Amino acid sequence: MQADERVAVVSGGANGIGAAIVDRLAGRGHPVASLDLAGPAGARPGVTEIGCDIGDGDAVASALSRVRSDLGAPSIVVHCAAYQHLAPFDALEPSDWGRTFRVNVDGAFHLVRTALPDLRSRGWGRIVFITSSSFYAPPPGMTHYIASKGALTGMARGLSVELGADGITVNAVAPGLTRTENAVRNVPEEHFARVRDRQAIPRSGEPEDIAGAVAYLVSDDASFVTGQTLLVDGGESRL
Repeated sequence: MQADERVAVVSGGANGIGAAIVDRLAGRGHPVASLDLAGPAGARPGVTEIGCDIGDGDAVASALSRVRSDLGAPSIVVHCAAYQHLAPFDALEPSDWGRTFRVNVDGAFHLVRTALPDLRSRGWGRIVFITSSSFYAPPPGMTHYIASKGALTGMARGLSVELGADGITVNAVAPGLTRTENAVRNVPEEHFARVRDRQAIPRSGEPEDIAGAVAYLVSDDASFVTGQTLLVDGGESRL
């Protein structure tokens, strides 16, 4: 199957890291569907934009039906949609915990479960979860978020065992602090500087750095890589 026949579905593809992934895959010739509640910053020729609440199983099923109708059956699934809310654990509301897992973990469940018959029917598939380097070096005020990303890490490992015989690889990419529009708006510049000081590569991560890792994992070059987490954090985490 040629790259331009491999349909990619990216959740959270409207902005930030997700948008960079959409652009990278589209640039490599993949038909790409972006699933997001938000709209993109501008028109993206060749990208099918689908409004979708990734935490709603029925909405995901409807979105994937449109993907099959407009682009064809998906072969590549990238779950990038995420909800992040900073709060110490003892101040965390149950609704915050629930929304974090609904988007970050339930969203992955709905997306993979709905697309899996398509991947299996082709005997070829790539699944990538965007997790977080915070799982390896947890900062305060993010226990719920870190727990959700840890769940995705475990999901990638478990699914890799179940799906390997079907020609499907399952991996995770764990970004460090990345200079997205949202991060620049909400993270003080001095915090970016402190993170750079801890990294082996003394520059801030960019969304395109994550997109490059995803592009590798969904390519034929990564056909023997599964169940892994690729840290993309400039060497801040040295595992």
